[in-house]
Amino acid sequence: MAVSLLAGGMLALAACGGGGSSSQSTSAAPAPAPAPTDSPIGGGAAECTTDALEKATEEAASAQGLDLINTKDYDCEDGWAIVFGITKSGDIEQTTAFLFQAEGPYWVTKDIGTICSGGADDGIPADIKDQACALR
Repeated sequence: MAVSLLAGGMLALAACGGGGSSSQSTSAAPAPAPAPTDSPIGGGAAECTTDALEKATEEAASAQGLDLINTKDYDCEDGWAIVFGITKSGDIEQTTAFLFQAEGPYWVTKDIGTICSGGADDGIPADIKDQACALR
């Protein structure tokens, strides 16, 4: 009786489990679930978290000769992210948008000018593109 209840419980858990594979495991114990993240992007590799995006934004700002003072807001969708940050160049502070695409575990900077001027969009979601191009 206990074996049938255990088997029934495992089947119920398997039926409720999240997407992916439809094959059933024959092992007695289910595999441990991966640690949760705020929002895995790009096949679960690049993470849409404040820490990950602040690091990518700081690197992107530095590459453009800007000092990142802080990040104001960010949005992620389908392997893309847009971050709005306060940057400083000399004595001038301004809001700057940074566009990223997930490539494996990394956020890679994309050129907003190219995306917004009708260049290749690489499948960028419309909402992210609209936000990126609104400041142009």
